Amino acid sequence: MTNIAQYPSYLDCVADILGQASAPLSVDVLVEQVKNQRPTGKGVRSAVYQAIGKLYQAVPVTPGTFGWLSSLLTGQNFRHPLNKIEMQRGNLLMDELEHALFFPEFFQDHQPDGRIVRLHLMGGPTLEVHAAVDQETWALRLGQEFVAWLDQAGGSAHDDLLIHVLDAVSGEYSLRLQPREARQEEEILERNLQLARMAEAIISADRKSRSAMPVWELAAALVGRGVYADPTPPDDMHFALYEHSVLRLEDDLGYAKASRDYLRRERKERSNNPVRREGDQPPWRESGQGRRNEGSSANFFGREMAGGFLDDEDPEFWDAVEDNVADFSDMEASQCEGYQSYLAEFNLTMPEEDPLSHMNFHLLEAELETLVGLEQEFGYLMPEQEERKQALAARLFIDPDMFYGGDGDWDQSDYGGPPFWDN
Repeated sequence: MTNIAQYPSYLDCVADILGQASAPLSVDVLVEQVKNQRPTGKGVRSAVYQAIGKLYQAVPVTPGTFGWLSSLLTGQNFRHPLNKIEMQRGNLLMDELEHALFFPEFFQDHQPDGRIVRLHLMGGPTLEVHAAVDQETWALRLGQEFVAWLDQAGGSAHDDLLIHVLDAVSGEYSLRLQPREARQEEEILERNLQLARMAEAIISADRKSRSAMPVWELAAALVGRGVYADPTPPDDMHFALYEHSVLRLEDDLGYAKASRDYLRRERKERSNNPVRREGDQPPWRESGQGRRNEGSSANFFGREMAGGFLDDEDPEFWDAVEDNVADFSDMEASQCEGYQSYLAEFNLTMPEEDPLSHMNFHLLEAELETLVGLEQEFGYLMPEQEERKQALAARLFIDPDMFYGGDGDWDQSDYGGPPFWDN
């Protein structure tokens, strides 16, 4: 029998292959390259998917294709709204997106390292800095050279720093100041809406069993989908999502779609507060603490109601809600990659039939995932369950391996302890 311990784990293989790749790779290519590095069994495809699921920097770019976050970041552009505290102290407070931007390895195990990043200030010095903690928030301590550079450039609170990633692997970035009056508001609004739609689609397609998607995972997924590839970057991620999406932060868990009751309460609170303007500083930037937006008034379902605000006890209000929900449901289906892939296959094979609705597709998909999970846990399925699994896979045009399943032909040391019945 081959001594598998002498070969690299699937986790190490996938990390090495993606980290060295010059472009994103399909799962089929990954499988073939893994076979060149270690012995594999018939469960190799499932093992590769499991490795991808455990690697933070393995980011989906398109269905079945993955890139490495450090490589994907290079060439992308980000916007950081300055506040008075940052300008006075010379510290750049980072949210989760910016933490992943400067330190893409951090969220693999949430352990700080000694990485040094080089920031090239346009028309100014180049600073070498590392991650630090300021006001209980991760930050870059740029010091007085940064303060002097801002002062010389005539910077003020509410101006933006535009960050361009020269090379995330080696830690090279350029920064330039954009005065508030120079903002391209129409382009930025378009970028904000694109970010919001993509974030909603990503969370709708999330197949993991959890109540919310961690912010850092959503941030990496947005990078992978090219949201920040445009030379004009969107606003702060949290601000854009609050203003233009139905996603809300669930305590410390991450982003999830807000419930109708939550939106009703938010609507009441918002009616007593002035409407925030596009580009205003989010509260978490003003205070310099935390990531949550506790009090801004978001455009309901990403848009303002014609004629101003409606009373949520008025029937017209819920008519407007239903219209927006219908619009959002259509948009959600059009943005859901899994469902669009199903429709493409369905139209090729059964063009005269009616396809499943978006919701019914995901309902059956969840049943298939449950059966695969049972097969993983117990090692087999009853004949009628196996038949049902195969029928669902055929009907949905889904390879059951995509649910990180498998038959145990990989090195279990990669993925934790033995099954419960061996404990």
